[in-house]
Amino acid sequence: MTSERFPRPTERHPGWFTRDIARAAIVILLVAVSGFVIFRAHNLIFVAYIGALLGIAISAGAARLRRFGIGQGLGAALIVAASVALLIGFGAWTGPTVRTQYRELKQRLPEAFVKLDRWIGQRQGGVVGSLLTGEPDSTQVAPLSQQQRDSIGLNEPQGGDSLVHLRALKEQILARSPGASGYVLPVLHSTVEVAASIVIIFFLAVYIGADPKLYRSGIIALIPHSKRVRGEQVLEAITLALRRWLVTQLVAMVVMGVVATAVLTALQVRAAVPLGILSGLLQFVPMAGPIISAVPAIAMGFVDSPEKAAAVLVAFYIIHFLESHLLIPLLMKEGVNLPPVLTVLTQAGMALAFGVMGLFVAVPLLVLVMILVKMLYVEDVIGDPTPLPFVAEPPPHPDE
Repeated sequence: MTSERFPRPTERHPGWFTRDIARAAIVILLVAVSGFVIFRAHNLIFVAYIGALLGIAISAGAARLRRFGIGQGLGAALIVAASVALLIGFGAWTGPTVRTQYRELKQRLPEAFVKLDRWIGQRQGGVVGSLLTGEPDSTQVAPLSQQQRDSIGLNEPQGGDSLVHLRALKEQILARSPGASGYVLPVLHSTVEVAASIVIIFFLAVYIGADPKLYRSGIIALIPHSKRVRGEQVLEAITLALRRWLVTQLVAMVVMGVVATAVLTALQVRAAVPLGILSGLLQFVPMAGPIISAVPAIAMGFVDSPEKAAAVLVAFYIIHFLESHLLIPLLMKEGVNLPPVLTVLTQAGMALAFGVMGLFVAVPLLVLVMILVKMLYVEDVIGDPTPLPFVAEPPPHPDE
């Protein structure tokens, strides 16, 4: 009687059933397909992400303009139009100087690197050579013979070996190139791709800035009803963190561009304006950008003297020290603290996987992942509170 009313539970034998294998295979297939799609369409995904970042900042500015009776959509359009007009005006103002100094930079930079290489070669047996080349090397590269010089069109016997090898390499590259027709289509394709990406970014920024609630509600609608309150908290935290990071980077770019240009001009470094603009633009890439922007400036200092190059090096070190220890902490006092090691690893991984575009979106993507990990895993799964400084009140735990 008892056994009929309460049948014995079916014993579960260890092992995988057919449905378990099929479920696992489907999950693996979906992950593989998703990874392939992301890798193939990563440029479009990154462009959309940058457009969303700008849209978040524009929506905040448009919200402030509503205090003056300007609608959200009109305010977003005005902000974008004013930004474009400001860029065009700045370009028209600095255009002649930038063009002139850019030509000088293009002409002098190879010479600067040759002088730098020659200066290091003269000190291979000293401390500088040991630091830069690993160990003193007494072997010298044999200079090219006159016949070799004539074969590659070099008739400057007084030039250094570094300059000879540099021009020889240039001649070899040109000799093996497919000709002018091989460059037309790649350059045209890159130009069209960059122009299309800029247009898409501007349109996304305007649309998101004009009506952020539409896209916010669309994301919330994808979350189950029982989790929507938490989803709104996470989405608000992500929006605030990305907005503060973007504003911080834009302010740092302007400040560093102006300061670097002024310092290079004061040191009488050639092509100071384009080098300063480059320093400001690369400020968008934390940690790696300042180092990359300092290399051509230091090399241009070698055109005049090693002492000027050393002065440029010291100046850039002081500028970026003050920027990283004074300006950025002041601007990001209520932002997300990113571990330096994790930032470097993320930038390196994204650059290796996706190139330059991956390097530019690495840090804002890391900010997004950090917010998700802190709120959805550390708080909701582990149960440890991780209050965020830009959130008015720490979000309550779901079990409370």
